Amino acid sequence: MTKKKSKKKKKVTSRKSNKKFIVTTLFFLIGLIFLINGVTWIEKRAFISKSHKEKIEIISHSFKDSNLLGSVILVKDGKTLLTESYGLSDHNKEIKNTNDTLYPVASLQKKMTAVIIGQLVSEGKLTYETTVNTFFTDLEHGEEITIRDLLNHTSGYVTPEVPNDHVLTSEKEQLENVLDTSVFLEYGEPYYSNGNYSLLAAIISQIEERSYKDVLQDRIFIPLNMENTYLWDDVPDEASTPKEYFYVNGRSYQVDYRTYSKELMSTLLGAGNVYSTVSDMALFFSALNNDTLLSEDEYNLLFNFHEPIMLSGNISEDGAMGGYSSYFYGDITNQTFIIFLANQSTDSYPDQLLIQVYQQLLLF
Repeated sequence: MTKKKSKKKKKVTSRKSNKKFIVTTLFFLIGLIFLINGVTWIEKRAFISKSHKEKIEIISHSFKDSNLLGSVILVKDGKTLLTESYGLSDHNKEIKNTNDTLYPVASLQKKMTAVIIGQLVSEGKLTYETTVNTFFTDLEHGEEITIRDLLNHTSGYVTPEVPNDHVLTSEKEQLENVLDTSVFLEYGEPYYSNGNYSLLAAIISQIEERSYKDVLQDRIFIPLNMENTYLWDDVPDEASTPKEYFYVNGRSYQVDYRTYSKELMSTLLGAGNVYSTVSDMALFFSALNNDTLLSEDEYNLLFNFHEPIMLSGNISEDGAMGGYSSYFYGDITNQTFIIFLANQSTDSYPDQLLIQVYQQLLLF
């Protein structure tokens, strides 16, 4: 009798232990999921209990502690919650970055070029399956490379990210540089290259029979009232543009690894030579899916982003990252996102910071 009772007790204890283990594991996995997504469940509850002002201060401190210098904008449901700037635009002269500072937006410009292509497709002036030999008759493999391939970086062409030996002063020169320096590797394979978007810019110019610059202004800048956005060679002399810096070995404002030059910027036709403010860039991203630049169907055909996405850019040279960086993280369809334009970069990608802040943004 005693042995039977003892065995029964052990069985019950064992079941309780198993149940406890399962519950503990479940809570651990739930906590891990929240942690991977940037904010733990405990942090979430603590953040929700804060006042609006305290939430803003928490986010602001996160950016200040990141060693990124520049300007940030937070947009929730199409409304700006925060626009703030950090660090110095010119360390020697002790000039601060401000919300009016113009930064190179780098590869975020590619989305502008893509939007114009989407508009031209909707107007029946080309299709996503149009082959590029329609515009460049002598381009090798042009009969198989499509507009969609250029958009997706699957053309097979790679253009070196190096400055020219002189400043390219016309779009014709800039296009010729791309055609002369690009190397074909393998069609259909993804090779990220600025040259794809330079070709798209040249195609836009051919179809519209005017410069890419003029089309960009008439189709993007002017309709959206982007009054503080310019091509690199149109930036006003009086405009506030920051110096390029790095955070290296625990020290800010390092200049040993600068990549920026006018010679480099002049090679980035359609791909990364626009200057803008965070507020103007927010106008652009807010207009992608609200019938201002594209209808919902046009947006879906071109981008089809329906969840939070990470976009970034950097003015880099031959694989070496520069100090000017641009970051977008958020949901375009809900108009809830973060844009950070930086004039000091670090050696680590700030994806976890942006994901964490985005999770906090959802709690306002």
